[in-house]
Amino acid sequence: MSPAPARFWDFSLAVYPAAGVKPACLALQAAGLDVNLALWIAWHGAHDRDARPALDAALALSADWSTRVVKPLRAARDALKTAPDYVSRDAAGALRNAILSAELEAERLEQLALEAVGGTVRGEGSRRALTVASLERYTARLGAQTPVEPFVESVFGALEKV
Repeated sequence: MSPAPARFWDFSLAVYPAAGVKPACLALQAAGLDVNLALWIAWHGAHDRDARPALDAALALSADWSTRVVKPLRAARDALKTAPDYVSRDAAGALRNAILSAELEAERLEQLALEAVGGTVRGEGSRRALTVASLERYTARLGAQTPVEPFVESVFGALEKV
């Protein structure tokens, strides 16, 4: 396995398109998890760093950014799935695409901010086990009931091909 990308955003770009990662991310999202935080935990684990000591700070940052930026953008994009009668369908579609690009930039900015949060503590055990333990702490914090292993296996499987 080659080393995982050092930058969080590069890590996400490397693993997300790999087979199985997107569905695993969507499964976590459906269970109430923030995909950026799940990827942040996996990025830490891939670098043999324990994300758990910094989890509260990462959760606070992500929640604030999501409330202020991501959710309003997503709501606007969703509202444009069906163009109102008083706006042309083409114009609404173009605006929807522009908002989608803005959402992607918002995700990138969030990941840049998350990259600076914690992660200096060396983990114990395998990188996969460290990632599973950190994700289980995250799901427990949320009260979510979802297996995290499929996500971890898909991400680490993708890293084997990077």
